[in-house]
Amino acid sequence: MIKRLSIGLMLIMALYLSFFDIYPYEEKIQRLYDKNNPSGNKAICLIVGNISKSMYPYTIHYMEGEFQPLSPKTQEAHLNRLTNENLHLFSQFGLFTEEQVARTWGKPIYRYNLTNLGRQYLDDFNNQTNFCFGRIVVNSANIIEDVLNSDNGNKERKVYITYYVKNVPDWMKDPTVYKRFGYPKEVTTEGLIDGIHRYRILSKRKLESIEGVSLTYKWASSS
Repeated sequence: MIKRLSIGLMLIMALYLSFFDIYPYEEKIQRLYDKNNPSGNKAICLIVGNISKSMYPYTIHYMEGEFQPLSPKTQEAHLNRLTNENLHLFSQFGLFTEEQVARTWGKPIYRYNLTNLGRQYLDDFNNQTNFCFGRIVVNSANIIEDVLNSDNGNKERKVYITYYVKNVPDWMKDPTVYKRFGYPKEVTTEGLIDGIHRYRILSKRKLESIEGVSLTYKWASSS
């Protein structure tokens, strides 16, 4: 009896594993990415700053604590510095005009406005200025790992994928841009990149997508 029970459990487990072994992760993930990004130009979004379209022309300002260690107290000043730096950086690639209008604290005050090129890549999600581009192409789904989310107790599945990015603009191919936003050189060359797509496990045969590597919004890293 015990032997039959053991065999039965093994068969159930084998069926369970075989279902997920043959689950078309690459196809499903690709289909989801393309559905959410039909234009093929919104896979990766770089956050310039908390500047809405109505705020242009935008004049920068400086805040105390911009170069102090990041903390809840200095976070606003920290993000303001990143925004000022981002505006200047993207003006070098023609996405903004840059005009010096004054000086304060011995520093120049610049006014920025979007150019036609900047408007081409502009996305105002979350009432911010974001520059978006690209389409994610899933190359493979290699490793599957089930985990328990310690925050909410939900069972989740991590699918480790490799992918590459198409429709990358020339300005993103400059190291000062992709390194600042934490992307590897491969993002500019259609080289393979490692990533993770996460699902919520609803049942043995039902998964719900949580997040992946497409439609991502990313701040610059601190310099």
